[in-house]
Amino acid sequence: MKTRSLKTRWIAALSAGAMLMQLPAITPAAADTLNYGDALKLSLYFYDSNQCGTEVDDNPLTWRGNCHTYDAAAPLSAAVGLTDAEKAVIKAANGGADTVDVSGGYHDAGDHIKSTMTMGFSATSLAWSYYTNPAAFKDTGSRAHLFDILKEMCDYMMKVTYLDDSGAVVAFCYLVSNSGEHSEWLAPEKQTSARPTYWGTASHQSADTAGEMAAALASSSVALREVDADYADECLKYAKALRDFAQKYPGASYDGIGDMYSSSSQVDDIAWADLWCHVADGTISSYTPVSVNSDGSYNASTGKEYDGWIYSWGKVWGGYCTLLYSLGFDAYGSTVLNNMNRLLSNPTAGSYSIVADGWGASRYSCAWQMYCTNYAATSGESRYAENAKTQMDYLLGGNPDHRSYLLGYTDTFPSQIHHRGANPNKGNATYVLYGGLVGGPTDANGSYTDRYDSYACTEPALDYNGCFTLAISGLCTAFGAGDGSGADAVIAAASEIDETKEFGAWYDEGGQVDPPTTTDTTEPVGDAHVGDVNCDGMVKIGDVILLNRFLAEDQTVNISDQGMLNAEADGTTGINGNDATAILKIIAGLE
Repeated sequence: MKTRSLKTRWIAALSAGAMLMQLPAITPAAADTLNYGDALKLSLYFYDSNQCGTEVDDNPLTWRGNCHTYDAAAPLSAAVGLTDAEKAVIKAANGGADTVDVSGGYHDAGDHIKSTMTMGFSATSLAWSYYTNPAAFKDTGSRAHLFDILKEMCDYMMKVTYLDDSGAVVAFCYLVSNSGEHSEWLAPEKQTSARPTYWGTASHQSADTAGEMAAALASSSVALREVDADYADECLKYAKALRDFAQKYPGASYDGIGDMYSSSSQVDDIAWADLWCHVADGTISSYTPVSVNSDGSYNASTGKEYDGWIYSWGKVWGGYCTLLYSLGFDAYGSTVLNNMNRLLSNPTAGSYSIVADGWGASRYSCAWQMYCTNYAATSGESRYAENAKTQMDYLLGGNPDHRSYLLGYTDTFPSQIHHRGANPNKGNATYVLYGGLVGGPTDANGSYTDRYDSYACTEPALDYNGCFTLAISGLCTAFGAGDGSGADAVIAAASEIDETKEFGAWYDEGGQVDPPTTTDTTEPVGDAHVGDVNCDGMVKIGDVILLNRFLAEDQTVNISDQGMLNAEADGTTGINGNDATAILKIIAGLE
């Protein structure tokens, strides 16, 4: 396990450390003060909790470590769906070894299964969020963290996809482990049981997964092109290969999946992949979309498709029409509007509606909110964004129980979560799973059972957070994101997070964390701006860091006379650790 940095230990060692333990979350006074940017920034840390492989030690969570490293040598003898010829291709690519490297990626939910179906769906949702609402990530300082997550997902999906000399897909891994793993409850770092692998091929088709992987790689290439064009090109190459595979082999096999992720169709995934490939390579102007009927069904190759199910890993038609509408295909706006109003119309503040199903209802609520915010942004009818706001505010704590279903946001949130990593001993979780969206209430009455085995309520998952990011980023655009400083305060105070972690080190721009600002001591001293130690006009976590470095006698730190005056935040004369605590309270909105 990792240990926290020196900077973090300075904060933890302040004389008012007990007070810091009372500052683990954003504490808004009322629903109208909820800060969507803070929720967005915090939500990305859930992905770090579910990271798998040999690079977990490098992520920002102090309680996670490398796990399932033996996935790097998964025996081909235990691979399901591969013919001898396909195994030979993989062996040749791996230097003749009888094993295949499927390490890395992310665990699906509260278990340790890796599904490229849900990983792909979540990656697309994240990349789409950035494509539509980039300022939400930039304004809150979340872009580099997002890009790290997208790259980890893309790295994994390309690693487990094998192409022949012509660039065509030979095989790809759609599942590592299987539903039998649900009988084990232990931290991922301690799991050593055998993990079979399951593969999609021409003879063992998995077009739904191939489509989701293709959409993920294509949409991610759009985002990551901002920082690494060569890497984006590689993602798009694999995206097109997987799309072509899905179009050529449109069947599906569900070995190992059981009833977990057996999709009811593949044509939506294929259409979704093709749309994102056109967006990514700049050919959307020549794209011919799947036509839609007045009843909301689509004229797919298999006939009329669409049962009205909401955007989710198993049915992405709702996302398809929403993206098309935002791209200028106006005819699809009526389908988006129908999707919204059929599921829920005119919700009221403080109430909650189940728009699809009571199991993991929060993800469906967020998908519905995504319809609303996208429709509002494209049509200009802001009332639909207001509708989304009512449901998000409920999930973030604007409910009769004042409970946030985004873990770590506000000071009241579920404690008995269905997550083996954060809750290895069952009962109350050992670690706060910051940023995880749990399933939430199962009905409109707000019924919620806070027990680790009540997985419909208490389990988080990749697809849940993907839908959350789509919703919250849209709300950031509609109502403002802020600068993420509230989340920064939570991150600094949380023992589960090393706030010194720098994101984005893999691309040329480098890390995102800026060094604390120092000021010219010749500046005249004016009235105090309490907490603004670096005199940049704002009170943020950088002020706390700068003050703590000064208190630790860091000789490189220079605080101006004005900054020293601003640092006196606890109401007494002189600078000490109590002032740093008082500034944290200001950032958290407690003073």
